[in-house]
Amino acid sequence: MRQGELNLAAPSQTLYRARYLLPIAAAPIADGALLVEGNAIRACGAYRDLAAAHPRAAVVDFGAACLLPPLVNAHTHLELTHFPAWADAAGEGAKPDDFVAWILHLVRVKRSLTLAQLQASLAAGLQAALRAGTGAIGDILTTLDAATAYRSSPLYGRIFTEVLGRDPAAVSARLKAIEALLSEHPDQELTWGLSPHAPYTLSAVAISQVFAFAARHKLQSAMHLAESAEESRFLASGSGAIAERLYVAAHWDPAADPPPGRTPVQALCQPGRLRSGDLVVHGVQVDDADIALLKQTGCSVVLCPRSNAALKVGKAPLAAYLTAGVPLALGTDSLASAPSLSLWEELAFARQWFADQAAPRDWLHMATSGGARALGLAGRMGELTAGSEASFQVVTLPQMPTLPELEEALCSAGQDVQVTHLYLAAKNVLLQC
Repeated sequence: MRQGELNLAAPSQTLYRARYLLPIAAAPIADGALLVEGNAIRACGAYRDLAAAHPRAAVVDFGAACLLPPLVNAHTHLELTHFPAWADAAGEGAKPDDFVAWILHLVRVKRSLTLAQLQASLAAGLQAALRAGTGAIGDILTTLDAATAYRSSPLYGRIFTEVLGRDPAAVSARLKAIEALLSEHPDQELTWGLSPHAPYTLSAVAISQVFAFAARHKLQSAMHLAESAEESRFLASGSGAIAERLYVAAHWDPAADPPPGRTPVQALCQPGRLRSGDLVVHGVQVDDADIALLKQTGCSVVLCPRSNAALKVGKAPLAAYLTAGVPLALGTDSLASAPSLSLWEELAFARQWFADQAAPRDWLHMATSGGARALGLAGRMGELTAGSEASFQVVTLPQMPTLPELEEALCSAGQDVQVTHLYLAAKNVLLQC
């Protein structure tokens, strides 16, 4: 049968075949296949065995390609997809020197944007994610009125509405606006979450407000945490660039809400705050005691290596996280701090930057199954197993490797990975892009 040709003899079942099948839940399979019925996977294994057991199934043969789960981008700011062009237009094209300078740069560029610009940027980000083989996102939404851009998106995942500010009254007003959105999902497979921005942009009272709101409405939370040394310094002593530059620019008084005198993780792992299933984003500036707290809490940590490198905030202690068994996922962050929304390119950078701290299989797990778990999609997406939804991508490389080299090749290829098909619930959604 020719590549991609569909045998219509038995339309109720279809075998999707490729040179390699990477289930994530099991080792790679040469000449592997998925048996799909409706929108679910019924079996996964060697094509020869599945074809013999299901002789009337239709066959789609992708040829010299690899079939594997969609990637899960567990931390994005798709609203900022057009940020590089905005920065250039605003005369802000120069890269900031440090983390606080970058925050102020971001604020200046966003200040003059219109709702139409933000919606168009978000829509472009959704399309870019799909083209990169991403099936699910954990997206941070700052401009609530831009949420209409999610409508009709085939992506799965969660939209975390962002909250920041030091004034409890302003935070209450923001939460009331978010509450008005909760009666209707942003789209069919997208659900709401909440993002208290960071412990240095929310007062202690505001943090308690936001997490109480999340608990009351049963919302998963995602918080930028322990991203920079400046954050750690500010929470420990109330001093440093955050107090001296960011707070001055925002007209906030650091003395009005004394810092907790703890590490960011210690400050967040308090009763009524971080809960099992919540997300911690970045987690760079942590020690062994912090990692133990995160493990005990039951949250996932989303790593964003390219963003961390670009902002010069340090490198997450990957080996310590893996040893402790903290669930890990990957995110691209935004185009304000990373060069693309491709998790394939994030993988290639991470594989090189962290060297031998994690094996290729670990990285692929983070980018698929780990992300699905982080966003509450375990069992539906992230692994190709009987009973899960028929969501998968098909990719090619300039030169297909041998089976033993497959995982390393996929982790290292970056922009050389070509996503030819992306199926979500048995539908090729790249036809819409």
